Amino acid sequence: MKKTSKYLPLILTLVLMFGLSACGAEPKGGKVVLINDEEITLKYTRIYDESDVLDEIIKKYQEKYPNIHISVSKVNLQADETVFDYQQDIIKQIADGAGPDMFMISNNWLPYQKNQIFPMPSGLMTASQYAELFPKVVVNDFVDSDKVYAIPYYLDNLMLYYNTDIFDDNRLRKPPKTWQEVIELIPVLTKFGANGSIQQSALSLGTSMDNIPRAAEILASLMMQYGAEMTTPDHTQATFNLPEPNTSPPNFSAAEALEFYTSFANPSKANYTYTDKKDANDKPLFFDIQAFTEKRSAMFIGYSYHIEQIKKTNPSLRFDTAPMPQLRPENPVVIANYWGETVSKNSPYPNEAWNFIKFVTQSNNLSYYTNATKRVPALKNKLENYAGRQYYGPVVTQVDFSQSWYRKNTLKVEEIFSEMIDNVLHYNTPTTIAIENAARAINILKD
Repeated sequence: MKKTSKYLPLILTLVLMFGLSACGAEPKGGKVVLINDEEITLKYTRIYDESDVLDEIIKKYQEKYPNIHISVSKVNLQADETVFDYQQDIIKQIADGAGPDMFMISNNWLPYQKNQIFPMPSGLMTASQYAELFPKVVVNDFVDSDKVYAIPYYLDNLMLYYNTDIFDDNRLRKPPKTWQEVIELIPVLTKFGANGSIQQSALSLGTSMDNIPRAAEILASLMMQYGAEMTTPDHTQATFNLPEPNTSPPNFSAAEALEFYTSFANPSKANYTYTDKKDANDKPLFFDIQAFTEKRSAMFIGYSYHIEQIKKTNPSLRFDTAPMPQLRPENPVVIANYWGETVSKNSPYPNEAWNFIKFVTQSNNLSYYTNATKRVPALKNKLENYAGRQYYGPVVTQVDFSQSWYRKNTLKVEEIFSEMIDNVLHYNTPTTIAIENAARAINILKD
């Protein structure tokens, strides 16, 4: 008894030390201690990918850590749900003290989800090590105050899709690189019916999200190309209504971009090539990707995830992709769109959770994941393998000038942008007023 009492303080100290490590406290010196013998299960909520896409990687991980089990569940959105329903559900679960150990966040969600995340322990990866592994856009999106908040498995950005048969029929050898080249193609590729209706669009562009689901992102890319700064540096206020910095007289570049964007769907403009008219059942005659797969549109702007969607919808369609057209090729800008994997602040095992996410990004594991999901890997040292790959090459070409557009409430902001487009297109609202109203509406949004 006396012998046990003698060592009791030491035993309690060791238990406390290992208990803190297991619960996510980062030990001094940055070293991370993983549980060696306790059986634990990490719950991992993911969206879009099938729940078994990580199975082989999980098996490899469990060979190394046989006591750690990974349970992956896929979010199946209902017909009337969007990713924002998923986001709000995760936020509520964490606020209630529950939720998964690991989950996914969009690349523009960190400003308003940071407080729900347990940042990656520096003993697993420092911010400087992270910057060596991932492109600048990823660092900008997921690193804050030298803390890593998410790790992406893949990257994506907006690019131009074009129908190679239509281009060949019109003896067009290359896709347009600039918006001026796009304008020059409009009279060549737009086909009108006897009653003036559009039979074939050169480019599906110019309308709201009713017809173009990515309208807000495309328009934001154009605003940036024209020189607008979308938000303040801390992303708390929308600033795209302000004049372009260092211009005299002041140049309201976002208004110019909005005027240009809507001109593609305005019958009174020379760029008219697309319509949001509806049929007798109040359904749009044209959805951008639908028009493209049905060969009623020569071009549309989308992401790399549309590649497989197009192939499944119309296997015989001959198409290719190119970088998004630029206004100023010497200063290119494009919107990025991808997801990061992160760890909940409620997880009792944050070190183990981050260790698994990091494990997935090991070279062979990430190759397995991106081959299975048909995506471009996020690691710098793997991008060059995709640079010349058909369909996916533009994602790599544009990585260095990809940017994210931070929004307080993504769903509400997209609705505001959609309304802004409709107001200009259908209610003759001057673009400067539409821009001002949109920025004001965004700045009074609640998180």
